[in-house]
Amino acid sequence: MATKAKKKVKKKKSSLLMIAVSFAVFLLLSVIGGYFSLLYAGDRMIAENEQKLKDLKAEPTVIYDKNGVELTSLIREKNREYKSISEMPKILTNAFLAVEDRRFYDHKGVDMVRIGGAIINDIKKGSLAEGGSTITQQLARNVFLTLDQTFWRKTKEMSIAIGLERKYSKDQILEMYLNRVYLGKGEFGVEDASRYYFGMSVDSDKFTIAKAAMLAAIPKAPTTYNPFNNPEKAKLRRDTVIRLMAEQGIITEAQKIEAQAEPLPTEPSEVPGSSGLKKGYRAFFDHMVEEAEATYGVTEEELYRGGWSVYTTFDPKIQDAMVKEYDNPKNFPKDGTERSVESAMIVLDAKNGGIAGMMGGRNYAVKGFNLATDMKRQPGSSFKPIAVYAPAIDIDSKKWGPNSSLSNKKQSFNGYEPRNYNNKYSETVSMNRALIDSLNIPVVWLLNEIKVPTALKYLEKFGIEMEPEDRNLAIALGGLSKGTSPLKMAQAYTAFVNGGVVSEGHTITKIENKAVGILREYEVKQTEVLKPQTAWTVHTMLERAVQEGTGKAARISGRHVAGKTGTTQSTIGDSSVNKDAWFVGYTPEYVGAVWMGFDKEDKNHLMRQGSSLTAQMFSKVLAEGLKGVKSTDFVRPGGAVEEEPEEETTPPIQLEATMTMDSNTQQLQVLLSWIGGEPDYTYDVYRVKENGQSQKIAADVKDTIYIDVLDSPVKYRYMVIPRNKDGQEQTPSPIVDINTKQLENLINDGQDHHEDGNNQGGIPEENGNGDSGQLPPDTGNGDQTNGQPTDGQGNSGNQGNQGNQGNSNGGEAPPPDIGNPNGNQPGSSSGGIELPPPPEDGSQQTFPEGTNG
Repeated sequence: MATKAKKKVKKKKSSLLMIAVSFAVFLLLSVIGGYFSLLYAGDRMIAENEQKLKDLKAEPTVIYDKNGVELTSLIREKNREYKSISEMPKILTNAFLAVEDRRFYDHKGVDMVRIGGAIINDIKKGSLAEGGSTITQQLARNVFLTLDQTFWRKTKEMSIAIGLERKYSKDQILEMYLNRVYLGKGEFGVEDASRYYFGMSVDSDKFTIAKAAMLAAIPKAPTTYNPFNNPEKAKLRRDTVIRLMAEQGIITEAQKIEAQAEPLPTEPSEVPGSSGLKKGYRAFFDHMVEEAEATYGVTEEELYRGGWSVYTTFDPKIQDAMVKEYDNPKNFPKDGTERSVESAMIVLDAKNGGIAGMMGGRNYAVKGFNLATDMKRQPGSSFKPIAVYAPAIDIDSKKWGPNSSLSNKKQSFNGYEPRNYNNKYSETVSMNRALIDSLNIPVVWLLNEIKVPTALKYLEKFGIEMEPEDRNLAIALGGLSKGTSPLKMAQAYTAFVNGGVVSEGHTITKIENKAVGILREYEVKQTEVLKPQTAWTVHTMLERAVQEGTGKAARISGRHVAGKTGTTQSTIGDSSVNKDAWFVGYTPEYVGAVWMGFDKEDKNHLMRQGSSLTAQMFSKVLAEGLKGVKSTDFVRPGGAVEEEPEEETTPPIQLEATMTMDSNTQQLQVLLSWIGGEPDYTYDVYRVKENGQSQKIAADVKDTIYIDVLDSPVKYRYMVIPRNKDGQEQTPSPIVDINTKQLENLINDGQDHHEDGNNQGGIPEENGNGDSGQLPPDTGNGDQTNGQPTDGQGNSGNQGNQGNQGNSNGGEAPPPDIGNPNGNQPGSSSGGIELPPPPEDGSQQTFPEGTNG
């Protein structure tokens, strides 16, 4: 019995051993079979596509505008001169090997050590990065494979690499790679790139170690590390390659130090490879290329290799209108001694957020810092609708609406004392009138009622990034710690056209490569932020702000326009100086945001004009860009009702006279500004002497600002008399004295002091409701003019804002939409904002501190 059991166990062990041996043989055969399958697959793919190794020229990538018309094509021609490896300097090939594939001459196409490390990395990160590729694999990927990042693609890449190593020598593979590697700016191959960046061939006797290292530094991220796009990042990467070369014994320590000290090449004013773009189109193009990679995974290198069709949201009529108006210096405030006032503009499709055009700056550099999308500046009063008015109406439309009474009394909010720009107050004012006249007290009071956390919640949905420091009442006036961009503001305002839905700004609707069977389409990204009724209610107020308020300069003859101005005050100039000027507005077709300001303020670079010029820029661009497009009215969303505005009596004229000094001529002048009256009023301006005698110094002024240049030491008082459209005189303004405080500060402090709305004695504590008012808010002024006194016969001098001359809307400029809240106060300090550095593939242009104006 025992013997039988032993035989049974022995038989079972023999069976298990046979199974194990069979499995091992099967596994070995599978590995061998898999290996030969890989070899066969690689050899077959090489055989079928061998011509690609000899000629990489493909169909060009074509970029289309919103109408399906070709905007430009990216044509990558064959290398001008194919360089054999024997013609390349050894230092160049060694530089690439040092950083890209140190074990190139040891492996058989695949470096299992690097691949293993890359796989572990991918597992840890949960991604499918392209790490661990040898030079042979990079050649295989660039020539034979599509862009899909999958393990199957990696397998094919390895099989082709092994096949290439069996078919070609190491030197042949390295030669093909160096003639085809993408090195940024549309340049393929080391010879083309060397001529582009350095103006010389790689076999020139002036081709240095530093130049070799620079070329070898680029492939890791061609957009970021080429020396023309981002010199600082390019130099860091180049110096890393030089260090690796020294560590590997390719160069000496002395050679390393000398090479790292060599300056980078600078981009000439005229370079090839402009992609055939028209003037002014580059900012849109660069943003589109970034979006192609970020959203669709198609890199700049792949676009330049050809074969793609990219369908965009670009409207050439809008962009051409921008280019035309940005070429006219009369559309901008006066230049400083060394720099011009900067500006950015972006226009989005009102319904879907498609970017129709953009100006990334008045002198946007290729791949430069884009002021329309990347800049952050304080938005001033253009922030009021999205930060306060819309949230208030949305949370309780029965309590808050256009006819609601808001406090307009001068008051302190736990130590924070905002001020209306003209220092005029009343018990209450309607929300409608507060927005139309851009009053500060009512909107801060309203934010204090609905609470700051409520506003922050809505702003997040609007797509505005806020900082922890922004938890205060100053956000009611756009007093953000860092600011925001024209793109973000334009996106937010799409809610008022779209029934409360914010549409994401984007440039690409579809991208495809028929040769490799790839088609990717834009997935609409919209966020419901407001109820349709709220959106329509705020819209009606914004439309009136353009018809009769601070946004008059944005009116377009024959078209419906709505929007809001915004200004912030200078940190170093007097109260007549603005740091930022904004207009954000829209027609039924498009939403646009315009910003102007100096990148950095100093005594020689102060902007004395404001939001009338940004509003005027919007008007000119949209009027030209919409020529031939049938005018339509705004469409009220379904379910929304028209709220009848209460009958408003004509507000009395409120006049302020401020003594100041012309910074250029040192001549004394009086800035007269007023609010009240009706949209069709004109105004007569009077000097009033001490004996009560009055002298008309200007007649039929259409603006609400006038500058009286003093021609004697007489201390005048002033009065304004409005006339209706029939020329009949209406109720005069009160006679007012000249406020000389600003001039006294200017003289005593050399322009170091200014009325910037800073808080008394520093930062107040929170008021117990989670709200504090510690940051100085939007405190810019409106737009100054160069009116001259008349001969006393009623003939006005140079009236109104000079920038508005010839404007289709009648040349009307708004009053200052934001004044300083507190005036000059001891112990106050200027807040500051810091703009971000240029993006990864931006230029070296930087923008330093801004202000909490």
